[in-house]
Amino acid sequence: MLEARIQEALNGCRLPAWETIPDFGLYMDQVLTYVERNLPSLSGLPGLTAPMINNYVKAGLVDRPDGKKYSRSAVARLLMICVLKQTMSQDGIRRLLRPGEGTEEIYAAFRSSQDRIIGSFSDAAPASALACALESASLHLICRLMLAEDTAEKAP
Repeated sequence: MLEARIQEALNGCRLPAWETIPDFGLYMDQVLTYVERNLPSLSGLPGLTAPMINNYVKAGLVDRPDGKKYSRSAVARLLMICVLKQTMSQDGIRRLLRPGEGTEEIYAAFRSSQDRIIGSFSDAAPASALACALESASLHLICRLMLAEDTAEKAP
């Protein structure tokens, strides 16, 4: 029963296919509604707000709107940010999502990894919440170390 609820919540965090993200531009309120509808499992957590979107734009994580309309690329980045912000700092998100690089490719890789991870839960769920927490902490540490190594390699 618990595993079924967890699997349902995980499925509620699956990002939509790139092709299904509107490509005609969305206004701020439409973006907020779209993200909320596509990530219902995150609705119990701190959600996305208009000021947050503005901050992500100012920080260079999301493309500026064109005439108050957000592009498919901006919406895709916001979806990824919503998933990542649960465990990553804004600087970590910036380094992972590499602003200025092709969003469609990053999004495809993100979705592929997400699908693999969600699929692995149904194949072999952690034995306990403690085991899950340990695995999460270990993976978070590995991610931080990889980002630090990536930064060190790019330093002159």
